[in-house]
Parts: sequence; C-alpha cells; structure tokens
Amino acid sequence: MSSKIKRQKQIFMLLKNRLAEDQILSSPSYSSLPAAEIKEAATEPGQKQLLVKLYRFYKTVIQNINAGLLTVDLDGEITFANKRAAELLGCQVQQLLGKNIRDIFKHPQEAEKFLRLIRLPDRRIHDRETRFVRMNGKDILVNIDASPLKDESNQFEGASILFRDITEVHHLREQVERMERLALLGELSAGIAHEIRNPLAGIKAAAQVLQENYSPDDVPTQLIERIVREVDKANRLLKEFFKFARPTPPKFAFYDIQMIIDSVYLLLAPRLKKRNIKFVEHTEENIPQVYVDETQIEQVILNLFLNAIDAMPAGGTISVNVYKKKLTLLDSEKEKYAISDKELFYVLVEVSDTGVGIPPEQLPKIFNPFFTTKPEGLGLGLSICSRLIEENRGKIDVVSTKGKGTTFIIALPSFVHK
Repeated sequence: MSSKIKRQKQIFMLLKNRLAEDQILSSPSYSSLPAAEIKEAATEPGQKQLLVKLYRFYKTVIQNINAGLLTVDLDGEITFANKRAAELLGCQVQQLLGKNIRDIFKHPQEAEKFLRLIRLPDRRIHDRETRFVRMNGKDILVNIDASPLKDESNQFEGASILFRDITEVHHLREQVERMERLALLGELSAGIAHEIRNPLAGIKAAAQVLQENYSPDDVPTQLIERIVREVDKANRLLKEFFKFARPTPPKFAFYDIQMIIDSVYLLLAPRLKKRNIKFVEHTEENIPQVYVDETQIEQVILNLFLNAIDAMPAGGTISVNVYKKKLTLLDSEKEKYAISDKELFYVLVEVSDTGVGIPPEQLPKIFNPFFTTKPEGLGLGLSICSRLIEENRGKIDVVSTKGKGTTFIIALPSFVHK
C-alpha cells in the first residue's frame, strides 16, 4: 500500500475515533500528517480554534448524513467508514476498516465490475443498484454513488462511496406496481365478464331447449349436458371475476378479530382433523377491535386457511398470531381519518403454515389474477383477498421459504374512517 493511502487512513482514523480537539492537534498522528502548511497554521494565534471548528463541522456532516459513506483504495480496501455505513451493514466501524469491499457485495461479479469502474480516473458511478451482505448474512438492496478520491497532489488514489438501503423502497415499489396491475385488470375483467355473461345465458337456454327433444339415453342429450356443465363452470368463473373487479362496498363496524378467526376455525375444524393439521392461536393482550367489514375479512381468512390446508397434504400446523402495532402517518394521509394525532393502531394477523412453501421466483406473482400452482385452481383467490383487504383500508403481505412454510401478514385498521 502506498504511503499516501497510509496517511489518508491516519486522517480518517482520527475522525472516526472522535478524539478531543486538543488530542487531535497534539497527537503524534496529527504531527505526521503530510500537509505542512496545516501544521504551521495550527501554531499561529487563532488558527487552532479555526481548525477545531473545521474538524467538528466535517465530523458532524460525515457521521450524521443519512447514508453510508465508505472510502476505498485502488485495491478495494476500506479506508474509512462512517457510523451509518456500519449500521446498515450490521457491524462496528472498526470491523469495516481494512476489510475489502469485495466482501460486502453479495455477488462477486458485481464487486469486480464495480472495482474495474472505480479504477478508471475521473469515472463516476451514479444511481447504481446492487446487493450488499450484512454481517448476519442477510442481504440488503442498496443504491450506490461513487466518486474519485484524490490526494493533495491531485493524484487519483481510490474512491468515495455513498450508499443507501432501498430494500423497503423496492418492496413498496413492487406493491404499488402490483396494485396498479390489479386495478387495471379489475376494470378490464369487469368489462369482459359483462360482455360474456349474456351470450352464455343464451347458449345455456338454447341447449336446454334442445335437450327436451331427446331422451336421457341419447348421445345428443349427453353432449348437451356437457355444454350446460361447461356454461355453468364459465358462470362460476365470471362470479369470481366480479368479486375481484367489483367487490361489494364494505359495511364498516368494529369487530373482535379473534371472534372472526374463531368462526373460521370452527367451520374448518372437521377438515383440519381429517387432514391431521394442528391449529395454534396466540393473541396479544388488549387487542383493539378492528374497523372492517366482517364478512369480507372472514372471507379473506377463510381463503388463507384453505390455502394453508392445501399446502400441507401430509399434515402440519396452522398458526395464527394476533398483535397490535402503532404506525405513524404523514399529514396528507392523516386527513383521511377522524383522529386526533398521527399515530394509528393497526391489528396484525399472521397466518402461518408448515407446508411446502412458495419458491422465491413465484412470490411476486401470487397476488396476480389467474396465477396459480393448483391443477384445479382459478388463480383468483389471493387476488380477491388482496382487493378485499385494500377495500378495508388494510395491507396484506407474504413471507415464505420453500420447504419450510408460508406466513401471510394482514394489517387491519382499528380506527374510525371519515
């Protein structure tokens, strides 16, 4: 490593250690810094205080920006890290110093490509998305900006890297895109269903008239019966379409969520026993009532239970966890609710199973209409659940590990809507 990089590390170490101002100016490391004019200025009357103010200003800016800041040399070795960088990566600043930046990239090829780019003089990287690995092994999606780092002689010697965790932003972006697709498909499906329903009614009526001209044992009668069955099947599909596209407006009132869950459990208890599925329920104390349409939320929970049963053909456990959580809304959101402050209680319901799980590549699609992994499924169940939860001013999400099980999380409001 060059002597310039070593001197740079000394400077950054001084900043990181938060030494008292007098310690900074009197420490051996400070006296060995390369800029002779700065040392001389520090001995002049009044200049020491100026340097102290300058140090404190830069330390405050660097350590308190809401983004991770790293500097690396040309080999990728980290020479400086601010507190936010350490927090985002789940470690201490000391653990990052001297570490190679290759070690925090999830994909080695991304790291090598990044290092090749920052070695190019005056090359800047803007708004690049990649994945970093935290110390606990979990990865986060980050947005990176990188700029060249030069010494006092204007010689290129590394890069400064600014990164932000955009995992939640990416997740919200996917949710928004999903809701936009659902809204568009809802409007489209309503129009299609309306245009198809009338011809189907005509086909069924004509087939039944023809059926009267044949005896039950004739071949045409069997064919006509087949036509009627297929028409009825199409009509059932159209009814599901209308549930998704134009759900009945919710009739809001306060309900005990545990009573809704228990009513669904009692309905399915015989099936759970037959399939060797255990039911476990845990409800936190002092759960407020939810302000929802009871029938619609009951339909959502019933659908989630049925999916859990299908996911455990050899038996298993369905677990329901109910707890409350306080969320803070922005002022623009607050205007939608009759409340006195910005903090609102939501009741969260987690429905978990120990079934086959959902492959990662399928998770973003499960709320899409007509997406199904069941041979006889229509692919509208979870789409309808998502739409009903949206109509009730709630949120639904899913977490799953293939081979270990799936958890659906529903957030329901416990406050009055205007």
